[in-house]
Amino acid sequence: MVALQRPDTKASSSRKRQSSQSLDHHTPKQQKNAHPSFPPAIFWDQLSEIPLTKNALRELDRRRALPKSCHPVHDQNTRVARRDDYPVEQPSWVDLQLSPTLLKRIQRFAMHGGPDLSTLRSYWSPPEFQENMTPSQPSLDHRKTGSQSLEKSYITSTKSTGPYDRAFEQHLIDHHILPYGYEYSDNKLPPEPDNIGIILEALEQPRPSLSISTFSNADFRKFQQTNAHAKKERDVVATIIPTIEGELVDRKCVSGGIPFTNLEHLTDGTLVPGNPDLFYGARPEQLDRNIRKQLGGQIVPSTQHDLSIIPNFFLQVKGPGGRMDVALLQACYDGALGARAMHSLQSYGQPTPIYNNNAYSLTTIYHCGTLRIFAVHPLPPAESDRQPCFVMTHIKSWIMTGDYKSFQQGATAYRNGLDWAKQQRDEAIKHANTIAASRNYKK
Repeated sequence: MVALQRPDTKASSSRKRQSSQSLDHHTPKQQKNAHPSFPPAIFWDQLSEIPLTKNALRELDRRRALPKSCHPVHDQNTRVARRDDYPVEQPSWVDLQLSPTLLKRIQRFAMHGGPDLSTLRSYWSPPEFQENMTPSQPSLDHRKTGSQSLEKSYITSTKSTGPYDRAFEQHLIDHHILPYGYEYSDNKLPPEPDNIGIILEALEQPRPSLSISTFSNADFRKFQQTNAHAKKERDVVATIIPTIEGELVDRKCVSGGIPFTNLEHLTDGTLVPGNPDLFYGARPEQLDRNIRKQLGGQIVPSTQHDLSIIPNFFLQVKGPGGRMDVALLQACYDGALGARAMHSLQSYGQPTPIYNNNAYSLTTIYHCGTLRIFAVHPLPPAESDRQPCFVMTHIKSWIMTGDYKSFQQGATAYRNGLDWAKQQRDEAIKHANTIAASRNYKK
């Protein structure tokens, strides 16, 4: 464990005060939500346990490099302000153009005069805070200083490792987003979705497009060679995935490489936005305009209005040198965003959120010739002020390059998974549109 000299606080108390993103209070899609490009300092302060990772060590080095005047000067006659003294703590990088949800959080923050700030006297503002406060007015003088070069070298070297490490995993677990392989402290496993058997049956349905008459053994051998030559993620997406997914009915329902900056934060605002290699959703015009506005922060991933919405099928790819543990975390995060989108839409117009222990979101990984398909489904929160719990469950895996039959089974599952996910979206959209139409009729 790495000691980052953080405030003395219990993780459970911190998590109770986090933004719950209630399904009853959706933010209209007005602007992009502020997302950090890399987890900020508060990310580390709120972890229940800090694992020994490169990113944690770099954060420790960054804090040790700060001038001593950065540390607060305590007056013996004043008590030390603690996080327990106030309910919500905002990251320094949050956009000042606030959504109604964030405005309510600030109002809670300011109750009874706000927190005791007496200990902040003589507190030196670190460079990263100063830079983020004035992003549109960079200082030429500041660029020449040694402190800036230190900050720049820290950010650059950290980004090269990526944010998806054991600290990221711990953060997900702290916020009740349970990745594949998670066990509770009593060695029990999270519940599987009740419809896992139905999903598997749907994935295994034969497809004429993959019969021996339409996809021959020679086609498979060509796929093997193409897979062997794909050394980078972009090569896999461009040359391998089209063969697996086949001919899509509507190409406008698939996108990729688009950060989900329009979605509300899944946890406390310290995570980077989701960014799957490919995601499949519905056309925006399929859903009632008023619903899109009401649930925008839950179901509309991008401010590019022509991109698909309500994504519930995701793909993460890795080249031969890519790390499987990273792909699993990315797939879990993306799948949870998709599960939240479907849960939000299915609960539209209902007096309380719907929890039926079924999965409606699939997230997949393609790595070194192996396709893995997972489901992510929501569970009711343990406490009323928390967000739902999300559980990642493995459905099945296929070694696509093993032999013709393995490829046929894996490609069949992928294509059937796309169809199954579309069916779930269409049913949820139809139901929500019916509710919206009845409301408009009553008006």
